[in-house]
Amino acid sequence: MKKILIVGGGLVGSLLAVMMKKRGHHVEIFEKRTDPRLNKNTSGRSINLIVTSRGLHALKSVGLYEEALKLTVAVTGRMMHSKKGELTYQPYGRDPSECNYSISRSDLNNFLLERAEALDIPIHFNKTLTNLDLLKKQASFQNETASYDVLFGTDGAGSETRALLKRKLENFEESVEFLSAGYKELFMPLDQKGLPQLRKDALHIWPRGNHMLMALPNLDGSFTMTLYLSHKGAAPSFETLTDKNAVLHYFNENFADAVPLMPNMLQEFAENPEGKLGTVRAGPWVYQDSVAILGDASHAIVPFFGQGMNSGFEDCTSLAKFLDESGENFEKAFKNFQAWQPKQANAIADMALENFVEMSEKVGDENFLKRKKCESYLEQHFPTKYRARYGMITYTLIPYAIAQEIGIVQDEILTQVLNGVGAAEEIDLNLAERLIDEKITPLARRYDLSFEKYKP
Repeated sequence: MKKILIVGGGLVGSLLAVMMKKRGHHVEIFEKRTDPRLNKNTSGRSINLIVTSRGLHALKSVGLYEEALKLTVAVTGRMMHSKKGELTYQPYGRDPSECNYSISRSDLNNFLLERAEALDIPIHFNKTLTNLDLLKKQASFQNETASYDVLFGTDGAGSETRALLKRKLENFEESVEFLSAGYKELFMPLDQKGLPQLRKDALHIWPRGNHMLMALPNLDGSFTMTLYLSHKGAAPSFETLTDKNAVLHYFNENFADAVPLMPNMLQEFAENPEGKLGTVRAGPWVYQDSVAILGDASHAIVPFFGQGMNSGFEDCTSLAKFLDESGENFEKAFKNFQAWQPKQANAIADMALENFVEMSEKVGDENFLKRKKCESYLEQHFPTKYRARYGMITYTLIPYAIAQEIGIVQDEILTQVLNGVGAAEEIDLNLAERLIDEKITPLARRYDLSFEKYKP
């Protein structure tokens, strides 16, 4: 049994604590915030989350799947809203059983903290990590020092653990790249009589080029709205929306059908913080057999593939797999974890950045919609040979880096089969199958890849 300290009681930290406790270790959590369960007003402070295959798999692995699912709303596809109010719906999966799950970040965090406490895991709030003595295996939190056998840093994109490793390890590298766009959270309350309502099993997107509005459903029928917009520069940008008239004009011009459904929009826009969006790449993630950083602390990503929390949870299940294979030998497990997981994190970070362009600019584009329809067509005709990249990432446990590699090949195939074709249904299926057999099947063999094998 190891004495394990977890620095950061957010989503990844609280899940990891439950996981390590169930593996028989003594676990304590140190969190720099106050207990989030005491703060009922969390509006404007986070983006709603989408739970997909990797997150669900992690929850199943610690026996919390059924309970957590009760906190979610099933989301079956995305609904695009044009400037004129026209609606276009794109189902996510290849059949109705495949869906995503919308959940409040705070609800999930509180749930996981409660399950950690139920396992008698001590949680110390208002404890900021100030120093690490890597040789003595001691962590300092203001006026308190705690010893450890293993310390996990799961303290978010602004990780103190990562900063200390960077200061103490000569081979540690870090890059933090921010998007020029930021976000502001708004709210669409429960049904308002006499007004058309948003479909409650869909992610709603108002794509407007380099800016967009999104809506994710909540359990009570309300929606959490997120505006993505450039921080600075020419209009539209947060910098140019300096008064109520400018804000109202911007929303009426770009999201007219949403405005009547957000009665407190102007007040929320003025009061809610303007968040930053960035990608953190760092490493090594591990130090010997005693320190590791996971989740946003090691690889924060932008939210446009809905994989931030899911990839952090996959860090936990990946680590557990290597611990199983090594007989709970942390040195071997950390070595294998370091060799494998950062590649997956870099892949999903790249794809999340690509998806920002897709969601803000392409989802309403006619050619893009034709490609998506063609992908769906190929999935239906060749279910054991072809799985769209989005489906691989969202509904299977196929490693991110492999899905990324296959996705590049799929893009080439789509370009060829759609060349000169007016509609997806007109493609030459014989040509499509030949290209799939030539380009994708060899990759599937190389990686021992099957959709059944990677079911969550």
